[in-house]
Parts: sequence; C-alpha cells; structure tokens
Amino acid sequence: MVVKETIWKIEAHTQAKHAVLDRYLKAWLPIMSKWNGRILYIDGFAGPGKYFDEENLPTIDGSPLIALNAARKHKLQLNAEIVFLFIEARHDRCEYLKSLLESIDIPKNMRYEVIESKFDETLSSLLDYLDEQKKRLAPAFVFIDPFGYSDTPFSLIKRITENKKCEVLITFMYSFIKRALTKSDQEGHLDRLLGTQDWRKVRNINIPLKRKEFIQQLYKKQLEEEAKIKYVRFFEMINKFNQTEYFLFFGTNNLEGLRQINAAMWKVDPKGTFQFSDRTNPNQTVLFTPEPDYNLLKKLIVREFRGKTVPVEEIDEFVLISGFTHFKRNILKPMEKAKPHEIEIIESSRERKGTYPPDSLIKFL
Repeated sequence: MVVKETIWKIEAHTQAKHAVLDRYLKAWLPIMSKWNGRILYIDGFAGPGKYFDEENLPTIDGSPLIALNAARKHKLQLNAEIVFLFIEARHDRCEYLKSLLESIDIPKNMRYEVIESKFDETLSSLLDYLDEQKKRLAPAFVFIDPFGYSDTPFSLIKRITENKKCEVLITFMYSFIKRALTKSDQEGHLDRLLGTQDWRKVRNINIPLKRKEFIQQLYKKQLEEEAKIKYVRFFEMINKFNQTEYFLFFGTNNLEGLRQINAAMWKVDPKGTFQFSDRTNPNQTVLFTPEPDYNLLKKLIVREFRGKTVPVEEIDEFVLISGFTHFKRNILKPMEKAKPHEIEIIESSRERKGTYPPDSLIKFL
C-alpha cells in the first residue's frame, strides 16, 4: 500500500506491529538506561505520529508517540539521557508530527528531534560523522518502517549493527519485493536491499510459497552472517486478502533482548506461530487463551539434550532461539517430578525443589 495522504487510516497489522514495538520498548528502556548514560531511539520512517480511527479522527498513536510515551510514562525511573530521532522525508508529515510533539511535556532527561530527510541519507551522514570523530553510536533501538524497499540498503543496516549495543526492528516489505523479483529495472534496488545478488536464484522457483520462504530466509541469513547479528527473529504480517504484507525482522546481540521480543511477539500471537492476519478479529471473545505448545518445546529440548549434562543457561538460550520464553516451570519441573525422573539436578544453589537458578547443572536421563 502506497499512502499519499498526510494521515491515513490504520490497518490491523500495523496495530499488531505497534503492539510489538510498545511492549518491547517498555522492557528495553529500563534495561538499557540502567547500564548506559545515554541511549537512542531512532525512528527511520516516523510518519505524522497519528492515524485515523474508524470515525476518521486522528486518535491512534503512531510509532513516535508510542516510543515517547513508553519512556515518559514508564512505571520505573529511567535515569539515562534518552534521545529520540524522528526521521521523515515528507514535509507535511514532519510538520504535523512537530505540532503533536510540541504539546507534550517531556522530562528533563529526554529530548527529541524531528528531521525532515530520507532515512538512509540521515543515518549515513550520522555514521560518517561518528567515524570521522572516531566515536561509536550510542546504544540504540532503530525502528526501520518503510512503505517500500529502495531506501533501506543492507549496507546501512550492517553499519548500524556493527555497534553491538544497537538493535533493529525492520519492516521487510515482501508485498513490494515479490512484484519486483522479475523486473530487470529493479535488480539494483534488490541488490542493495539484500546486500547480495543471491536473490536472483528465486527466479528458478515457481511455487509462490517457496519463493517467499527463500527470500525471507535469505534476508535472515544476511542479517546473521553479514551483519553479524547474533539473534534474529521474524514475525509475518498477513493482510485482509490473506497475503503476506511484510515480515517484521528483529535483530539483537543480547539474549535478554531475544527474551523480550519473544514475549512481545507471543503477546500479539499467543499461538506462537509468529504470525498475525488482518482477517483475525482482534475484538473477538475467546473462551480459552491459547498457550505455547509445551509438548513441542519438551520434544525439542529432549532431542537437543538427551544424555547430556548442561548448564540451565544453555537450555535457556536454546529455548529462546527456538522461539519460546518460559520452560522451567512447564518443562523442567514436571521432568524432575516424573516417575522415573527424566532429569537429574547435578549442581545447584537452589533452596527448594522446582527452582533452577543460573548455576544449576541439569542431566538429561
């Protein structure tokens, strides 16, 4: 969807994306402000800051206000200096956003700047300046949410993530990309977006689902191997026509970041499929809240660790990489209580059974 208006009506998958953003920032902000004197939130395609609701009133917050409110209304004390950079190329949207922000009380340790420019040009200039000064980008969360795919070159993503305390949340616009795959005049744009020419192999794939999987996995591989991001998670957004609109890619080098994005995505999709569809009625009443598939998680854990003795932290990392969050109460505790026992606690500083502190050593029988 290409939007020409200053403000437009929000779609359900955008609300789901913003729910992930909001929940994650509320976890990220206190963690990062505790250990760093200065942190950045960079919104690469900030927009006007508001969306129209069903009554065509601009009442729904966009990502700039979601980020600001996550910080200034946080229940915990955030002592770090928090800087918000809102980048938006369109003049009308910049002016609307500025007018919104002027009416908001900002705590003394927070400040913002609205920059009327293109994301790639602004970030490249900022990183060039820091390189010249032999400085590093402050710990940052960079939200990259374009309409298309021509202004988010992979080389820039790579430069951002060279700063190991920087995290990215990227809207990867597959609905636009799939239409460009067969167009020769778009090859340069796709080369820059993906940071490789390997995407051309997709032209030999005739099944649409396989094509989508190939491109999605290629981008994930690029983030992991070329951008050197340790943990990459993606979430699929499906439009009202049951077609993939985009993938929301998250990248971090911090295991706690992976834990928190898993929790944020599980909140949006309790089934754990890492997928949201506009065809789902978000207001529909359900009798039972879906839970993670703990039977599947147990099978994954047993298959990985059967016959091994491992630290509980190693299990924790495996569980998070597998896309889950909780495992001690739902997996380890029942396995320890089983007759016969399925695990044995070799070492632990715990004071009671059923708990597994970080120094625990677990033997899988």
